[in-house]
Amino acid sequence: MPRKSMKARGKARARHTPSPTLTLTPPPLPRRRGRPPGAGTYSSPELRLLLKIIRKCQPQTASDWLEVERQYNASVPPDRRRLAANLRSRFSKLVRMPKPTGDPEGNRLHEEALLLDEELDALEPTHVLDDLPTPADTIDISSSEPDMELEDLPAPIVIAPAPTLAPQKRKVEPSPAFRAVARKVGSNSRPAQAQNLLDSATSQIASVFNPAAEDRVANRQRDDITIITLNDTIRDLRAELSQEREHRFALERQLRDEEMRRLVDLQVQQQLRQHLPAYQATQPQAGNFPRPSYHHRSDYSPSIGEAHPSWMPGPPPERTDASGSGGA
Repeated sequence: MPRKSMKARGKARARHTPSPTLTLTPPPLPRRRGRPPGAGTYSSPELRLLLKIIRKCQPQTASDWLEVERQYNASVPPDRRRLAANLRSRFSKLVRMPKPTGDPEGNRLHEEALLLDEELDALEPTHVLDDLPTPADTIDISSSEPDMELEDLPAPIVIAPAPTLAPQKRKVEPSPAFRAVARKVGSNSRPAQAQNLLDSATSQIASVFNPAAEDRVANRQRDDITIITLNDTIRDLRAELSQEREHRFALERQLRDEEMRRLVDLQVQQQLRQHLPAYQATQPQAGNFPRPSYHHRSDYSPSIGEAHPSWMPGPPPERTDASGSGGA
């Protein structure tokens, strides 16, 4: 029997594969791209150190930045060391750092980085381009060649009419101040900034030496002095008016009090005139009062404050009642 037929009989057993051995160390996690977790940012002392080293080394080439890296890593702890590319990119970010919104003053490190970047730009080699024409480039127009043939004139260029477009709204041209501000804000290049500074300085110098500007400034100062004097006069007059008003109020209050006092006196006098005659008519005369006398006083009406006759010293009085023992 051929071997092929024997091999094809039935289903072959599956090949036994050994099971993988279990390892105690976990497999390495896939690393993410970008900053690793826990990486520290540049602190303010580190940025100052970086700017100090850049000012000292003045890097222009890759080897200079390697020297910056060596000096920087020698001055920081081992866990804070950086590469030359990282230091260079951080310096570039510090130069291009935008000004925060609402803060009138920028970052001092940013300003120092700008000055340092300008110093580095000034160190770059530059040369003036010589654009003067050479004698070989000049063409002699007064050529005496008889066989010079005039070239055919070029065909006139036909300008196609512009297609009619929908009427657009007329845009209002911004004011010069807005254009100046927009140009100042939008121009980020250093030549544009230098040109703006030069233009402003030139305009200021021209305004200083302009006689019309001097007269205008003198008139404005004179007007300001006049306005200040008028304001002082108005303030003094207002103070005097307030004092006069207070004095008038005090006089009116005094007159009102005197008038009220006079009216009260009149009312009191009228009431006294009305009640005094009636009081005098009801009150008896001073000579009609009976004088107290012990001789004319009755025995049955003793006066207040006087003792009974029986208590008087001397012999007892005679008794006239029925129960008495006296002779009658």
